[in-house]
Amino acid sequence: MSKPDAGTPTSTSDDGIRIRHYDDWMLPQVIDLFVAEYASDREEEERSFLEFYEHPFQRAHGIRLVALDAERVCGFQSFFYWPYMYRGRELRTFQSGRSLISPDYRGRRIFARLLSFLAESEDRPEIDFLMGFPVEMSYGSFMRNRWSNPLDLVWYARILHPFSVIRSGPPSDAGFDFQREPEAVEPYYPYDGFSLSKNPDFVAWRKAYAATRTYYYFHHREGEKMVRFELKPNQRGRINELVIGDIVGDCGDPELLRRGLRALVRSAKRHSFLTILTIAVNAQFADSSLIASLRRLGFIRLRSKIYFIVKPIAEKPESEDPRCWWLLRSDIDTW
Repeated sequence: MSKPDAGTPTSTSDDGIRIRHYDDWMLPQVIDLFVAEYASDREEEERSFLEFYEHPFQRAHGIRLVALDAERVCGFQSFFYWPYMYRGRELRTFQSGRSLISPDYRGRRIFARLLSFLAESEDRPEIDFLMGFPVEMSYGSFMRNRWSNPLDLVWYARILHPFSVIRSGPPSDAGFDFQREPEAVEPYYPYDGFSLSKNPDFVAWRKAYAATRTYYYFHHREGEKMVRFELKPNQRGRINELVIGDIVGDCGDPELLRRGLRALVRSAKRHSFLTILTIAVNAQFADSSLIASLRRLGFIRLRSKIYFIVKPIAEKPESEDPRCWWLLRSDIDTW
């Protein structure tokens, strides 16, 4: 366990607040911040934090920043390693998350300084770009910090059983006949687009910290070709929703993708307790075959959306082009 400020770069403002990299001695105070903000269980909060950030994959690559007043932690911001593929190469890209400022220190632009620290630091690690999916409350702060909002994920929904809201209760694991484990399939990486990496180490880390979440898989095969859909049940009030989070496989074949979606809709309709099947996508992706398939299969575009933001650190102008992003709900760390 390192001593405070032992060999780590810092940025200090006129009011004495320092921005620096996280160190192990700060853990109790960081957990205090989250427990106070969310009224969460301390043991569960610490367990979750350690599983997420102290896993060997993320500990080796992720970036955690804190704001310090003397030795008091008054703010936390992380950029966890979230690699994207582009033209056959895995980029060093990081997703913004777990941003929190102590109520005693809000209104002092600490969050803005946490966001700016990496861009202004001369000895930062190699970074191609930062990206994220901010909530409404923090969106404006990112925009003022010169992040860009090239696109939003938009929701599409296919109604399955509208009357299930009257006669059905919450879905149970026993009610699904989808597979619980994914079968191996070659990832789809659009040549001219960004797509989330399927690096085995990255996938293993995600699986470890999401071990308590329930996922299902639907596989559509045609000869030697296959497309795999990752699914998660969700409940919105009395609406039983099945969310498509990830699509992996021969997604560059528009007809195979459409037939796979159609087979998934048929399979989902066999579950009488399911109200809707939903998917969040980048509707501006240059290859519009996914959107065309959704429309042909009766999916309706909803008003709700998810902000997507990006900040290039290296020269990556393509990262701000909405046509270059193959994005789905599973691109978000909370999937």
